[in-house]
Amino acid sequence: MSYKKVFIFFVSFFMSFWEINGRSANKLMPPKDNDTVSCQLKLAYNSSLIYPGARAGVEYPIRQKVVLQKDTDIIRCARLQLLSINLGWYHHPSFHDNIYLTLGYTWRKLHASGYFTEVSPELGYSRTFLGATTYEVDDYGNVSIHRLAGYSYALASFGGGWGYDFSVKKHLPLAFFGKLNMLCMFPYNSTFYLRPAAELGFIYTPRYLLRHVIHTKYVR
Repeated sequence: MSYKKVFIFFVSFFMSFWEINGRSANKLMPPKDNDTVSCQLKLAYNSSLIYPGARAGVEYPIRQKVVLQKDTDIIRCARLQLLSINLGWYHHPSFHDNIYLTLGYTWRKLHASGYFTEVSPELGYSRTFLGATTYEVDDYGNVSIHRLAGYSYALASFGGGWGYDFSVKKHLPLAFFGKLNMLCMFPYNSTFYLRPAAELGFIYTPRYLLRHVIHTKYVR
């Protein structure tokens, strides 16, 4: 499998949404009561150890808690909760390509300065494709090439990251982020397989993409 073709697929997937419905997007902090927000698109360089890859996803905000300074209406931070679906890939030369699909839940703390931190557990499915030609022999001794040889795994991951959201100060529908994840694939030779991965990418919020009401709570 050509990792260049897979990378081009990820970029095309993201850029196809780039011009959706205008140039601006909802600000994450804070919407008005009963206001609506759009889903967010993510694209990142995804590296497992030293091996290159890419990751794309969609985030669906479901609720947020806006924290105000005591006795004022000045915003300190917003604590957001988001559902996400993500498609990741990395290329380990001479070993395998790994493509994995996950469903995640993100807790993100967005400060009035625009900086944010987040953590997110994810569960999903992993499919590897071996990096070398694989042969198989049938019961009659005939040898043939086994195309798309590889393995399927259940996958769990946990990650934490940081970033900066330009919609807070600059009114731009972009945020940049970095994130570290620990992947756990199982069963792997009757046990489990741990693999770290790092992301560096951006989040884009179109004006209209699955726009919906977000539950907002204000506290001091």
